Amino acid sequence: MKTIYFIIFSLIFPLALHALERDSVLLRAEQYYQQNEFTKAIAEYKMLVEAGWVSAALYYNMGNAYFRNNDIKAAILYYERAKRLAPNDDAINENLNHSRNLIFNRVEALPELFLIKWGRAIRDLATVRTWSWWSIGGFVAMLAMGLLFLFVRNMSIRRLAFGVGVVCLVACLATFTLGYLQKANIKRTDEAIVFAPSVTVRSAPDDNGNQLFILHEGLKVRIIDRIGEWCEVRIDDGNKGWMRIRYLEII
Repeated sequence: MKTIYFIIFSLIFPLALHALERDSVLLRAEQYYQQNEFTKAIAEYKMLVEAGWVSAALYYNMGNAYFRNNDIKAAILYYERAKRLAPNDDAINENLNHSRNLIFNRVEALPELFLIKWGRAIRDLATVRTWSWWSIGGFVAMLAMGLLFLFVRNMSIRRLAFGVGVVCLVACLATFTLGYLQKANIKRTDEAIVFAPSVTVRSAPDDNGNQLFILHEGLKVRIIDRIGEWCEVRIDDGNKGWMRIRYLEII
């Protein structure tokens, strides 16, 4: 019995200790933020990021600290990361839009197909965890209806169980798919923020390529190809060209 207790303690204690350390770092960061010592607050938040903690609230707080520290490009980066985890959070979206209005580049986005826009809106109705729970719930309900169909002799109840079971199956598959798409969106690495004050975008992955246009820090770009230290990017208005990848921070 003592051995079992020791094993349980050995498993739980490191987790509890890690949680206490995390809470301690968060408390220090919040204190620094309240004291307007934003550089120190950012350093504390970075410790959590480097330790592998992923949280919309953490990224949002980092975005706020960077914004108050007048580093708009970094604020946009962390607001974008927070938005991926909590796409419908009003505070995140409001601060992100406000930060975008402060950067030099103003890009008019091309209109999207309504199916793509609707699909993204449906996907963003919930987080990965919520979609997962809905999928599990649909699966459990489908199994329950299956058991009801197999063991109940009343034909009316069996027909009802079959119909509800089919609906639950469809719901299970749909929510699983939406959760999968939401997770894939979170882990995508083809979007980035320009971190250099200004970057010349060229027609080819070479310093001798023709100059197409100039991007400034804080602008979001889509990476569509990579060759060595160069990447081809596209901005929301459809223009594209090549730039060095070291001037970007992946969202």
